[in-house]
Amino acid sequence: MMSLTLAAAMSASAAVAAWYLGPMLPRRLEERRLRQLCRETRSLVLTYDDGPGAELTPRLLDLLETRGVRATFFLAGNCADEHPQIVDEIAAGGHEIACHTQDHLNAWRSWPWRGITDIDAGYQTLAQWVEKDGLFRPPHGKMTLATWAAVRRRRAPIGWWTIVAGDVEDEMPDPDLALEQARRLGGGVVLLHDFDREPERADFVLTSTTNLLDAAQQEGWTIRTLGELMCYGMKDAA
Repeated sequence: MMSLTLAAAMSASAAVAAWYLGPMLPRRLEERRLRQLCRETRSLVLTYDDGPGAELTPRLLDLLETRGVRATFFLAGNCADEHPQIVDEIAAGGHEIACHTQDHLNAWRSWPWRGITDIDAGYQTLAQWVEKDGLFRPPHGKMTLATWAAVRRRRAPIGWWTIVAGDVEDEMPDPDLALEQARRLGGGVVLLHDFDREPERADFVLTSTTNLLDAAQQEGWTIRTLGELMCYGMKDAA
């Protein structure tokens, strides 16, 4: 017979696994849905996290305006506090603004209440640009059952991605990596970042964006915001 100690340890392990890995199943299902939607609708979605950056974001906005396309910006509340005028420029350009928490805390490395507070504070800071049930993306892609439940209580959709460009890697890949993945998948939701860093990383983001926009024109992909793509999927399902 299994000892009570062993049974308790197994129960505790299962609870810990559920706490961290429970949100992974809906994430994987949504990523698969996004890949399918992009392929079926021949869509490319450009998303930028962790900004706005005082230097990179305006350059990126100029590029997107020149090409006549809109993107989705997942803003950190603390950066928006520092550069509200840039957030206004993002909104004026017709881009989609979404919440990426206040202080970009990794939910797996934070106390549950801190993770929830970070979400709520982000929405509060971004309230003039983002609805209380507006699109959300978790920092580092990490959620626990607590932060997942907090977002679901808001009825906020969670905006995942299907292609990682790699601009935050220790060793950046070739800028064409995201482009090659998009061509192989027939479109995609690309993860990039627009906070200010070394010049070579800013150049990487701008070059990757330019290459993807060129490919969209060549392949006949439609550039959509993430919210537009997700709404398209819901209308199609209805």
